[in-house]
Amino acid sequence: KQWYQRRVAITAGGLYLICSDLVFVLLFPHLVLVVHFPHLVNRYGMVVGFSTALLLRALSGEPVLGYDAVLKFPNYSEGVEGVDNGVGHQKFPFRMVCMLVHLFLAIGVSYLTNYLYKEGYLTDELDVLKEFKEKKEDTKTNKDLVIENTYPVLELKKQATNGHTNGSSNGHGNGLHTNGNC
Repeated sequence: KQWYQRRVAITAGGLYLICSDLVFVLLFPHLVLVVHFPHLVNRYGMVVGFSTALLLRALSGEPVLGYDAVLKFPNYSEGVEGVDNGVGHQKFPFRMVCMLVHLFLAIGVSYLTNYLYKEGYLTDELDVLKEFKEKKEDTKTNKDLVIENTYPVLELKKQATNGHTNGSSNGHGNGLHTNGNC
């Protein structure tokens, strides 16, 4: 039978396995790179890494969905037609390989595109994802993203030097500002 002729019953556990697999292979490298190493990656690296990892993972087969692997890693076991719908199983840690390919490809392509842009091989017209155009326009140090709230601190310092309190030491303990006259 062809893969599209097989009947597959997808259970809740099977969906859980597929989702956790995709999170590990596709989202985990993105999260690590964006949160911990944003200076190492750019949009080009992330798109290439994500796309390649998705392709590798799709070609590695999925027994839960009932399709056989096109890309067979070492120690691949062929499926038996009557037992598991003829779908083989990868015994190699292929998910880890897909995740590491995603991680290193994202860093490598990001480094390469940064190098090509600095050397002048990647011009603004070829910058399809507008990665470098925004970096040229954004000369600020992202201070607009930081919320500075110094007003209460300055007010408390003024009140402390003038001898005013917020009312908590006037015996009432309600935290309301009073002038000391009950």
